[in-house]
Amino acid sequence: MPEAVRCDVCGKLFSSRHLSSHKRLAHARQKLGEATDEQNRMKTILELYKNLSAENKRRVFAQLAALEQAPS
Repeated sequence: MPEAVRCDVCGKLFSSRHLSSHKRLAHARQKLGEATDEQNRMKTILELYKNLSAENKRRVFAQLAALEQAPS
């Protein structure tokens, strides 16, 4: 019998039988060239950031800050 499992991308609950289809359809990676618009890329980054734990948000923020201070 299928059990309830949580999607690791969006956090919603699904039957284990349907999880792979959900991920394929709802969270398909964009092909190169489709996400060339910078606004769309920023939106995607922000959506992913929202799903992080507080600790991982701090880590990402620290890494971004380090990138800004690194010489080019």
